[in-house]
Amino acid sequence: MAKILIVDDSTIQRTILRKYLEKGGHEIIGESKTGNNVLGLYKELMPDLVILDIVMPDANGIAILEQLLKFDKNARIVMCSGTALQNVIIETINMGAKSFLVKPVTGEYLLMTVDKVMRNNNNVFSQQDNRHY
Repeated sequence: MAKILIVDDSTIQRTILRKYLEKGGHEIIGESKTGNNVLGLYKELMPDLVILDIVMPDANGIAILEQLLKFDKNARIVMCSGTALQNVIIETINMGAKSFLVKPVTGEYLLMTVDKVMRNNNNVFSQQDNRHY
């Protein structure tokens, strides 16, 4: 299963994601409530996948996505945000994010997305639910 880094300023959201992912057999190797240290954590931990929030008080998830992809063009990053604006979703996918989940995230869609991203390094989309891209 995947070794995952969760980046979200909400303790509750990180806890929910951790619970779903661990139940699905994945290992959470790191968490961050701030965006400023994500590149350093990524370099240190080298996760298989990053779940990255967009809106954080100290950083912009889109800028972090760009930094991570400059460091590792093959990074598997799934954006996860309450901001479901179509232009934001398209922008992050075009930049190289593998998928986009809209909060609140259900365990089923989270695990399905992680599994698809880990099997296939291309962008992952689902038409099953308008909260999952």
